[in-house]
Amino acid sequence: MTLQEILDRLNRSDVVVERLLEECRSPDKTIWEMHPELYTSFTQKLIEQGHPGRALELAREGERYLKDNSRLQYQLALAAVRGGSTQYAESLLEPLLKKVTDPNPEAELPTDIDTKLRMDIIALKGRILKDCTRRDPTRAKESAEWYEKAAGLPGVAAMPDGGTFPMINAATMWRIAGYEAKSSGLANEVLNRIASRGIIPSTSDMWLSATMGEANMLLGHTEESTKWYKAAVDMAVAQGRLGDLASLRNNYHLLMDTVKGAEALFLDEYLGSVIVFSGHMVDSPERIEKGYPHRFPNSEPLIVAVKSAIVKQLETLNAKVGYCSLGCGGDILFAEAMIERQAELHIVLPFAQHDFFRTSVDYGQDSKAWRKWRRRFDDVLEAIDKLPASNVQLATSEPYLGSEGLYAFTNQMIQGLAVMRARERVSAPKALILIDRTMSGQAGGAESFEQSWRDACHESVEIDLGPLRIQHAPIVPRLSEKIAAPAPMGSLQRPVKAMLFADVAGFSKISEWDLSRFLLEYSNYLRMLFASDIGLQAKYANSWGDGLYVVFDDASDATAFAMELVDPTFGKQPKWSEYDLGTTNPFRVGLHAGPVFELPNLFRERSEFAGQHVNRAARIEPVTVRGCAYASEPFAALLTMRCQKQFAAEAVGVHSLDKQYDRVALYRVRRSN
Repeated sequence: MTLQEILDRLNRSDVVVERLLEECRSPDKTIWEMHPELYTSFTQKLIEQGHPGRALELAREGERYLKDNSRLQYQLALAAVRGGSTQYAESLLEPLLKKVTDPNPEAELPTDIDTKLRMDIIALKGRILKDCTRRDPTRAKESAEWYEKAAGLPGVAAMPDGGTFPMINAATMWRIAGYEAKSSGLANEVLNRIASRGIIPSTSDMWLSATMGEANMLLGHTEESTKWYKAAVDMAVAQGRLGDLASLRNNYHLLMDTVKGAEALFLDEYLGSVIVFSGHMVDSPERIEKGYPHRFPNSEPLIVAVKSAIVKQLETLNAKVGYCSLGCGGDILFAEAMIERQAELHIVLPFAQHDFFRTSVDYGQDSKAWRKWRRRFDDVLEAIDKLPASNVQLATSEPYLGSEGLYAFTNQMIQGLAVMRARERVSAPKALILIDRTMSGQAGGAESFEQSWRDACHESVEIDLGPLRIQHAPIVPRLSEKIAAPAPMGSLQRPVKAMLFADVAGFSKISEWDLSRFLLEYSNYLRMLFASDIGLQAKYANSWGDGLYVVFDDASDATAFAMELVDPTFGKQPKWSEYDLGTTNPFRVGLHAGPVFELPNLFRERSEFAGQHVNRAARIEPVTVRGCAYASEPFAALLTMRCQKQFAAEAVGVHSLDKQYDRVALYRVRRSN
């Protein structure tokens, strides 16, 4: 490909930047050496598409060809911010800030820094401090000062948007800091600049409409603010910009805490609620054969009645996003109802689809009464492809192998995903549960689902299956059906475990002269960490050089260990700067949870763990930003359900894992406070 062909493809709206990056660097990178400006173009696109870790990696490579390039250095800092590494971002931004904030009035800017880049550099400092405000509200004033400094730069007022981006952020941060008059003055200036230039927010400019809404909100013009915010929300919904929509809502709720009269009912109406569903499956032939009473007989009148009850509840709850599995009975009926609402729908299957059919859809039966459930299952999967932002995923892509724990794992995963999605939309998640309380259930069923949801203190709505059955299926003949052969069983225990891989960024560059001293200091630190209460929770651990592999029973224990690596509260870590590893924490930590095979170690009397999910865990750490812990979606979901008060998981985008293993959503894990 020629340079122009690469740039043309990069600027297309449908480009998948990571795929293009791989394509235009194979079989060699000659064109990149000839045209190093490709590094800044691709780094910017990677950041925009939510790949901060890959952006950092590419920008670092680009530094070899673009020495002291200010735009590339800014992109490095921006990628670190987007990746969640605030401290690292500050260390990267500091040299740039010195260039653009020289107190000497006669000092000249570097030739590669124009007005917009200078504004962006200074505003990024405000953004970093704005993020810090979540933990420390006293940083709001400092954030406001940096945003205002960016807005007041010579030439910024003459930019196409009048420099309203840093100015409205300054106005908001001044209000949060308690300076109402100063905030109102800047908000008025934002509106005046937009009006004086005749700028009319177009149908494609969501952020300018949001700026108008934010300025009016700060000034107490509630009706005008709501009008502009609704316009911004409409644009975001129409364009499928759900990430921007979540950012807008987060900022709106941030202001609600300080601006009188602000309310988010219209946003709640637009965005609706996130519903996670669990409900009884249709009675299996095995259940009937064992003589259990009918709970959900395969009766058409009852099926229609249950579907109607689900539809009614979804309307009452204003359901816009749904999470469920897809077993026969409640799950499929819920999924159909969400599809009919044209809602966002996410389905999680516990294991490989062919085994799921046998255990949870048609039970291996071939009669017409059971084939209809298989057909409805297929229809849901076909319809989901046409729904916005909807998907089907597997808790594990491997077979069932008799691992009953996969059902409970899937329940926890579905619940956690729903809570995280609700958090992105700044709303409270709700569970809709189809249940018959007159009969006991099994692990991974509706009863255990409800219990874990209640343990996490979330709200639920119940549909009582008992009265519906009495009314619509009072007498059900017992049909003798041939029991299908069971799904194949495994020969090893297959528990769900939380796995951690970690390394030290830059370790391979330590000179042989310093290596022995580093390894001694590093091993002493790890020995101390494993002897602590946190380290003693490990069920298995191994290390090699700087590499670390640790297995835990619970996601919360794995996270506590990870936090001590990237954000230590005790112990003495090595002096990283003495080994040219930088002044900030160089640990990169990858976290994942899933079913693994447990087997005896060949050389020690302890268990070790193997399987595809160990491989997946190992592929996360190399794409993690230094100083951070990144987790897979299943891990983040489990962590969200088990310890929301201690830890938080924040989305950092979809990443290609190391060695092109897979493309997955990753989350930055941090302490909640």
